[in-house]
Amino acid sequence: MKDNWGFLVEEHTASKRAGLYQRLFADISDLLRVDPDNARARAYWADINYRPENLAAFVQPVAPAGVPLWAFRQLEDLKRVRQFVMWWIDERQVPYGDFGGGISDDTDLTQQWPGLALMGVEPDKINASLRALSEAVYKNGMIVNGLGYITTDELHAYEEGLNSNAERLYLNWGEPRAVERLMDTTRALQTVILKNPAGHMHFASNWYGGRKMYREGAWEWQKPYAFTVMHGPMLIGLYNANPAARGLVTGVIDGWLAHGKQAADGSWSYPNEINWRTDAERTGDGGGITTPLQATWAAWRFTGDAKYLGPIEARLVKAGPGALAEFNENTFDALPGGTTARAKLANATSDDPFARYAAWAATGDTTPLEALHADAIADKSQHMDMYTEGHWWSDRVDQPNEILQRERLGGIALRRNQSWPGNTVSWRFAEPDAATRVAILLPGATPTKFRVLAYNTAGSAERATMSTWTVAAGRWSMQASSSADGGKTLVPTGRAQAMTLERSASTDVTFAPGMTVLDFALVEPGPLVDTRADLGIGSDDIAVKGRSVTVTVHSLGAKNTGEGLAELIDPTGKVVATTSIPPLAAPLDLQPKTAMVKLAIPTQLNPATLTVQIALTGGEPEITQANNRIPLSRSLTR
Repeated sequence: MKDNWGFLVEEHTASKRAGLYQRLFADISDLLRVDPDNARARAYWADINYRPENLAAFVQPVAPAGVPLWAFRQLEDLKRVRQFVMWWIDERQVPYGDFGGGISDDTDLTQQWPGLALMGVEPDKINASLRALSEAVYKNGMIVNGLGYITTDELHAYEEGLNSNAERLYLNWGEPRAVERLMDTTRALQTVILKNPAGHMHFASNWYGGRKMYREGAWEWQKPYAFTVMHGPMLIGLYNANPAARGLVTGVIDGWLAHGKQAADGSWSYPNEINWRTDAERTGDGGGITTPLQATWAAWRFTGDAKYLGPIEARLVKAGPGALAEFNENTFDALPGGTTARAKLANATSDDPFARYAAWAATGDTTPLEALHADAIADKSQHMDMYTEGHWWSDRVDQPNEILQRERLGGIALRRNQSWPGNTVSWRFAEPDAATRVAILLPGATPTKFRVLAYNTAGSAERATMSTWTVAAGRWSMQASSSADGGKTLVPTGRAQAMTLERSASTDVTFAPGMTVLDFALVEPGPLVDTRADLGIGSDDIAVKGRSVTVTVHSLGAKNTGEGLAELIDPTGKVVATTSIPPLAAPLDLQPKTAMVKLAIPTQLNPATLTVQIALTGGEPEITQANNRIPLSRSLTR
């Protein structure tokens, strides 16, 4: 029964006209006749028969005395997501890197990985899992010339491994290998997204790969799922404001907007499919109509032009305020009309998770979150066996963590096919499992102001490093406070601290037992991050031979670099070797720009204790510091 259902979960077949379903029905009928109380069979039958109410009754775990129910249940929900992801890594991932569902479907599964790691859960283990899978894509020859090796439909052009490069960048910000692979895809898409005779940029094919593209007849229609491949250009445009990457995003959305039509009531609609050659429109299959909206959001963030909000507003008119769940940032405060949409959701009587989240966001009352996580705990617990030991196909299992991301990160970093990074912060805790001891809420986060409400359920302080992402670069203040009433009354603990925050910058914080409130506010804006120069190295850029270290340095920024400096640092922070890095051009053409330099290891030092560090001379700020230091030990064990 398990094996047969594993082959049917994608279509969720429920007709005996299908031979495999007929066999499944007979097997489970026999099983339940002989053993009617078999818990696993009853759970499967509830899923097969579309009757979730027939799942076995679930008894909610009880919060310890004194621990707020919202905090306890958030952490119980988080623990179940951790259990799910760790099972797949521990029980299914092999040394080659894949999980056994076919590498392409495995890369769909792992779109659930980055958010959990950024919430502070097992970041190194999850990152190692993602990196192993992304390397398996290339070892298996699945990408050539920046696109998939096979020629396939527009959705699977993305799902043949391109998504693994994007997933990797979320946890390895500025890593040259991740950035340059995404540059390869962005460059290749310049041959897929083309200006047509009408002057509009559209996808010229819905059946293509890195070796062949079909552009005739049925294959020359732009379809909604085509926009999934925009994940790469969106991330490159975000990382270093590359004009070609941003031009692809804004160009293809401009082409789509050119087909918008306004009805008599003032509402707008946009075609599902567009013919590249003729500019004709058709309804098509209707699938994935919201997929272009991720690139639409990116175009708005790149330009600030309100015209890109048109399709988003049209989506809200058609689907209601709940459609805001399709966007990763805190849309309630980011979008015009977001506050009104939040109020409508908050006033609705609904058990929808996003509506409950909105109710908390509107009022600060954590009761809706308690109910939200109670349902999530029950659902995850009741399905855990099927989604793990049941061995369903790897792209069919999901233990949702998007509301957890909204709560703990101030937005969603990544959800499958929701690809624009919307998280305000990320977390790395000093102690193992500390993430599942500290509940966190970020109400109303914006790029210039956010609050962290954290409840530490442990008996001792928990230390963490907080990194910032969607925030405006500049000088910030942080005021730490304690609170005995859930954040309503604050008692400052010390003076406000001044710090510099920007994308990928980090600051250390401490959560005392009980409630800690951290208020962050922008004091003075600073220079934009994505317009800077950037030098970067990864563990694969370091080669040690004897007492010599060869370092391949990459230019990854928006402008040419001046001279730089490469150094070897000992465990005390002392510089023990140094060499200059020549000026490098910016990769505006989406081609790698590198230089090789050498450093000599002093004879008395153990190479495994040293770190390679690079920087621009004069302390010139870069896009990120996350790619400027690599311990030699990583290369020695690679």
